Amino acid sequence: MSPDRSAVARFLAVLRELGADAESAPVHGDRLCRASVRVLPVSEAALTLAMPENRWEVLGASGAAAARLADAQAVVGEGPGPESNLAGIPVRVPDFGGAVAGGRWPLLAQWDRLPQTLAAICSVPLRLGAIRVGYLDLIGADALLGDVEAYTDAVRIADVITTVLLAALTPPERNGGRELNGLALGPWWEQSASAREIHQATGMVAVQLDSTAAVAYARLVGHAFATGATLGDTAADVVARRLRFRPDPDPDPEPVPER
Repeated sequence: MSPDRSAVARFLAVLRELGADAESAPVHGDRLCRASVRVLPVSEAALTLAMPENRWEVLGASGAAAARLADAQAVVGEGPGPESNLAGIPVRVPDFGGAVAGGRWPLLAQWDRLPQTLAAICSVPLRLGAIRVGYLDLIGADALLGDVEAYTDAVRIADVITTVLLAALTPPERNGGRELNGLALGPWWEQSASAREIHQATGMVAVQLDSTAAVAYARLVGHAFATGATLGDTAADVVARRLRFRPDPDPDPEPVPER
């Protein structure tokens, strides 16, 4: 068995070990990240989905630093993850702190809650042809930067994650209830409490502003960026009615000259 196939087999085995083969415990983001950390020579991982209208949704994370990085990238829309999704190729950053300080991602540099302990990062896009699903951030990825075999394993596992996510989107009547190597492809979109609150808050803000969901989400993101709070915390304040958004006042009308 070749090394890359061995890594894929071990990844699927870990997912089954984590309970993802049971109908009551479908595959979701946290399990995919935990399995990635178990199989690859990395310390943490985060999984982010590309959503319509230039939005990002953090599907899961394993590790506090990875979760904070994923949240920051989702808010500002830039960083190694979004860059890998746009380019369609992995982005390897040996010195993340140096890259941020050097101005590679200027908006990310202004994010007060950005982890200070990040070093080597490898962000791998989740894509199948022209379909771009999102990206996988791998933290503490020094081995992936200098070891071709480890790097190849990471790319292969990202391909498997992409397959799992896309296969789970296929209606049961069309996929015949298939499994992937014994892995049940249940509703991976089972969201975390934070993700559900972000969706709920977006709807509430859209009503408050009498706007589209895209505008409401942009206001949520803008408030999170301005205050340094996480997007999840901002959404929680909206849902709990501790925070309310008001429409921007109309600009002053053009003066009408007297006759």
